[in-house]
Amino acid sequence: MDTAPCKNSLLGILLVVIAMLAFSVMSGFVKAVSHTGLATQQVMFFQNIAALLILLPWILRQGKEVFIPGNKSLVFLRAILGISSMYLFFLAVRLAPLVNAVLLQNTAPLFIPLLALILFKKRIALKVIASMIIGFIGVMLVLNPGRGFLLHPGDIVALSAGFISAVVTIVIGRLEDKDESVATIMLYYLVITILVTGIWSIYAWKMPQGVQWLYLIAAGILYAIFQVLMILSLKYGTPIIISPFIYLGVVFSGLVDWIAWKQVPDHLTIIGAFVVVIGTVLSTLRFPQLRGHTT
Repeated sequence: MDTAPCKNSLLGILLVVIAMLAFSVMSGFVKAVSHTGLATQQVMFFQNIAALLILLPWILRQGKEVFIPGNKSLVFLRAILGISSMYLFFLAVRLAPLVNAVLLQNTAPLFIPLLALILFKKRIALKVIASMIIGFIGVMLVLNPGRGFLLHPGDIVALSAGFISAVVTIVIGRLEDKDESVATIMLYYLVITILVTGIWSIYAWKMPQGVQWLYLIAAGILYAIFQVLMILSLKYGTPIIISPFIYLGVVFSGLVDWIAWKQVPDHLTIIGAFVVVIGTVLSTLRFPQLRGHTT
């Protein structure tokens, strides 16, 4: 009787590890196709079409109710915020090393206590304040403003993506409180993203050629795998168990950077990444309502 939860937790951990590997490799393909001159919004357009085609059979199996959101304004808000966060992340991937982009985009748990205080007047416990301070010290080490007091634009963009991702997490939490289905949230996010980025791409449209198609299709498939596995991981393991393993994405991204672009993070970035992970994991443990990755 006591072994089932353990087995379920291990399965949840395995699923989130594979999900973060898929996300990191996807980010590598996004970086690769971005370097070929394709606009970021056009990359998002094709990636989300591929993801929707893959996820559509699963979404349709949820029944007709999936097409009728119970909370239209929140579902729409989640989609717009998700588009903003993903766009900034993809832009950061284009501008900064993959490790920095993935790490700083995953700082959402550091911002959530502050947002909870501002939006819901929730008091921040001293332990949470301590974890936030630890996390932000790590962020400053990664940003390394001592380099002539210049901040890398890609790092700032990635950190902005992390902040918006924190807002997305709060909106998703509100939707879950109102029993909105994951399939409905995902369907409207993908469809609205395709519409917005499709219209946005018109002025700078370039038909993908050759290897660009390969990168875009691979990114779409990996993004769909990531979304499905993250959903499944939270069925088998609690957010408290799952959340720390999300930061394996930083390690996987470092490997992708090293294999594809021969980029190795400096010592300050490695130390900062370690400190950020400690701070965000501690913050996550204090806020068990976090639902994993939000983009």
